[in-house]
Amino acid sequence: MEHDYFGIIDETFSGGLFWSDPVDVAEQSVEVSLTAEKASSVRPVALDSAASMIQGLEAFDSRARDALVAQLDERASVTTEYVNQSSEELGESLLDILVDNSGDLAIDVLRSLQLVSVAFSVENAGEGEEFAVFAYSISPDDTDTLLLVSFDIRGDVVAVETEE
Repeated sequence: MEHDYFGIIDETFSGGLFWSDPVDVAEQSVEVSLTAEKASSVRPVALDSAASMIQGLEAFDSRARDALVAQLDERASVTTEYVNQSSEELGESLLDILVDNSGDLAIDVLRSLQLVSVAFSVENAGEGEEFAVFAYSISPDDTDTLLLVSFDIRGDVVAVETEE
C-alpha cells in the first residue's frame, strides 16, 4: 500500500500493515509506528488522519499532557498513581531527573515526562476507539512503567492508563 505521507507501507506476513519512523518532537526523537492487522480494513481517511496527527505531534503532545494534569485532582487517577509510583521507585534520584523543581512534585513529574513513542492503530477509526497511543516515561532507562494517553481519530483523549 502506498500513501502520500508514509510512502510505501509494508505488508506483514499475516496480511496486515506496518510502518515505523523516528520523528523529532520538541528536541527529541520519538519512534512513531502505524499498524493494522488487516490491510483490507484500513480506510484512506485513517491514514490521512494519522499523517495529520504526526505532522502536529507537538500540539497533540501538549493536549496529552493537559489531560494528565487534569487527572491530578483525583487521588485514585492513573496519573496520580504513576506520579506516586515513580516517586517511590526512583526515590531521591527523581529530583535529578526533573527538568524543573517548582515544589509541586506531581506537576514537575508531568513536565519531565519523555514522549517515548506514538503508535497508531489505523483499524481503530471509529469515534471513541484508541487510534493513537502516546507513551510517556519519567526515565526510560530507569523504569519500565509507561503512562499511556490514547486519542481517537478525531483527536479526543479517550483513555489514560499505565503499562509495565
